[in-house]
Amino acid sequence: MASSTYSSTSTCHRESRQPPTRLGVLGVGELAESLLVALARGCQREGRSRHDLEFHLSPRNDVRSHRLGWRFGAIRHASNVAVCESSLCLLVGVRPEQLEALASELRESHALSKDHHLMVLAAGVPLQQLQRWFAPARVVRVMTGLAVCEGQSALTLYPEDPLTRDLLGPAVRQIIAFDDEAAFEASMLAVCVNAWQMAQQQALLDWFQTVPGMSGPQARLLLMAQLRDALALMEAHPDTPPGELASRIGTPGTWTARGLEQLGGKEGAHRQWQHVLEQLRAEIEQGSVSPGSE
Repeated sequence: MASSTYSSTSTCHRESRQPPTRLGVLGVGELAESLLVALARGCQREGRSRHDLEFHLSPRNDVRSHRLGWRFGAIRHASNVAVCESSLCLLVGVRPEQLEALASELRESHALSKDHHLMVLAAGVPLQQLQRWFAPARVVRVMTGLAVCEGQSALTLYPEDPLTRDLLGPAVRQIIAFDDEAAFEASMLAVCVNAWQMAQQQALLDWFQTVPGMSGPQARLLLMAQLRDALALMEAHPDTPPGELASRIGTPGTWTARGLEQLGGKEGAHRQWQHVLEQLRAEIEQGSVSPGSE
């Protein structure tokens, strides 16, 4: 599918008099809210006024929509159709099993036009299916994690799309676009890895707290420092495999090397992570899992 060729300035309601950029949101779940918070903060960091960006929200999830209204002046509408009428750029954050019903509602009301641009936050629903449901609107798929509200996350995109980059870029640290939908689907497992890593840190934290004289806050700071060190090394040496960096630290005869030896191998912890990823990827390819977007 070819990348967008039309101007983001006209499509997102930016004209010569510079009215606000309008972003409609269909399904204000936890993930969509986190992305909006990151987008509002990112635009402010770039020197834009909060009035340069308008959020137009669907009627469900009163608590979230009122919170976004109070924080960022988001406008809550009476229906999904009204959101489409207010905004040509739409972030779709409903759960995968709710997408077809949403599309049917919009089709019956003739709410969508070829000028509408939908960015769908959902796993397990192919782009071709989304295009059929939401025709004649343009559709792209995007995904990020709940940590996006901290402003350091990546956002994955399929297919490449300049308008989506322009609109959502301020919300994230980087956008990674894929030319292959299977790769995009597999990339969503990186969001799962984020949670697994935190669970692993909890297990390590629990162990360090068994050491006499070490408090919970001290152990937490210690582990966070080590995570930052690992990230700093990977960023400083982008062409060096992380495993090679680990080997440089874990020179033969050190405690680090002994740990690497035990964690590696066929039955080690590293292989277990790969095994879980392989299982989940197989389920995605078979279409038997749809983990949702919230």
